[in-house]
Amino acid sequence: MLFVVFLFYAAQAQTPYQRVYSALNTKCQNAACHSATATDASAALKFDGTENDVYSAIFNVSSSYASSVNKHERLIKPQHPYYSFLLRKVAGAGFDTDLAIDTASEGALMKDINGNQLSNKEIEYIRQWIMFGAKKTYGNSEPQPNWQIVSDYYDNPVMGFLPKPAKPNPAEGMQMRMGPIFLPPNGQTEQEWMQQQEVNFPYLAEINKIDGFMNQQSHHFLLFAFNDSAAAVDELDNRNKNMGLVDITTLTTSFDGNKMLTASWQDDAEFELPTGTALFWARKTYLDMNYHVKNYNSTNILPTDFYFNIYFKPRNPNTIEMKSQLVNNAGLFLLQGVRTVDYDDPINNDNNKETRYLWALASHAHKFATDYDLYIRDTTGAIADKIYEGFYDYYNDYDLGYYSWDHPSLRYWPEFFPVKFGKHNGHNAGIVARTTWNVTQPFVSFGFTTNDEMQLFYYMYTSQDPNATTSVNDTKADNFSFTVMPNPMNNSGSLVYTLADAAKVRASVVDVTGKEIALLGEENQAQGTHRVSIGNGDKLASGIYFARVTVNGNTYTQKFIVTE
Repeated sequence: MLFVVFLFYAAQAQTPYQRVYSALNTKCQNAACHSATATDASAALKFDGTENDVYSAIFNVSSSYASSVNKHERLIKPQHPYYSFLLRKVAGAGFDTDLAIDTASEGALMKDINGNQLSNKEIEYIRQWIMFGAKKTYGNSEPQPNWQIVSDYYDNPVMGFLPKPAKPNPAEGMQMRMGPIFLPPNGQTEQEWMQQQEVNFPYLAEINKIDGFMNQQSHHFLLFAFNDSAAAVDELDNRNKNMGLVDITTLTTSFDGNKMLTASWQDDAEFELPTGTALFWARKTYLDMNYHVKNYNSTNILPTDFYFNIYFKPRNPNTIEMKSQLVNNAGLFLLQGVRTVDYDDPINNDNNKETRYLWALASHAHKFATDYDLYIRDTTGAIADKIYEGFYDYYNDYDLGYYSWDHPSLRYWPEFFPVKFGKHNGHNAGIVARTTWNVTQPFVSFGFTTNDEMQLFYYMYTSQDPNATTSVNDTKADNFSFTVMPNPMNNSGSLVYTLADAAKVRASVVDVTGKEIALLGEENQAQGTHRVSIGNGDKLASGIYFARVTVNGNTYTQKFIVTE
């Protein structure tokens, strides 16, 4: 009995890497190409070496397969299980289609001398180890993969994985994944997880759409893009030196670092930017992901995932960059009772005045919040118009009658909304959050679980007015102007102009790339006012367009927007 107990203790005392090494050493090293007796070109990868030798041979080391190198893979790429060639070699599509191996160009699946693969538990544990940074050793306070929860789940997989969404056409986009993250039953955990991943584009791209897919048990998912690789490395240094997938409850904040919030989800949603605008990411961009999840099941382990499809195309010099601002009252402290707090965007106090053109706006608080509104602080310093009402539903369609803190409202302005920020004659101007809480405990402060509180909002904007009149090969003349009405329009509208004299007129619609998509008319016209219909034939898709009128060879252009 003592012998059995000792063996059990010894098995539990293995470090995460020792468990991975043991699986590779006792099974995969028997394969002809991965043992000390191997004679082919792959003999350099021997799993019967020492722990240090094997680790040095696989950690962050390039694959010898060209197809793997072209995918920006490594044998083991820390935090990137789906870019780790060795994981694909031991797993394959039978374990997870995201880990499929191309046997024609990448060789056969890795099996032992008897033709058996690693068990699902062993494969999953290797995947978890990679997500947690694939470290050789972990400090006592560092999050690390949990063999027991992996083993328990595969012994009794009652709650299934999130169904995989369809992937984009490779010519148009790519799919990325954060997960799976295994959560123990309800009452044991509520977590926010952070993980870095890198994304590589085939060219300098503009990102015009990101679709997100998440478990129903999710509270939110935040997607940040670091400004550069140095900022990403600095952030990892702040997280105890490359600890990999991080349990956010071990940190003081999830908003550190030189990075920009680029999207946020509370539910599955398409995140499509207005035509003519896009996110500008570098060819190699480092993403930071924040996933807040909870297992509401009292008896079963839950595997959670977040998938996102990124759609992109070559960057157009005429495209306007979409930016974002995350505003966070980290000093929040509330005593018991009903409390209301106003909090200004810090740039309201900036001496550099600017106008930002808002496209989207959202709030975030936790369970004690009963209302969350956003206002304009005008250039006199006074709180003026309300621009966000927290009582509305997620799509800002109707009044719920209460603030849904777990699925807060998101407001869009298809026509964009200008807001002046900064100091104007000594007065702060910009956006102010006004939040009300009903605190039912002695006090609550800023924190990341729903037992803590938050006062946070974010908005997406452009620094250039996408609605402004824009000329394309425009020749100015004092005796001609025209109007597009209504603007924005729904299915149809008109352009109206007045000719001082008879003239030859050509009217058309072009898209943001300058391509003509509709000829509205071309004829000699008499002096006077004329109205030309837009959209009575083929319906224009929602987006930004230009009405172009050429009068006696002089061209005039005006931007207009088509909404849903």
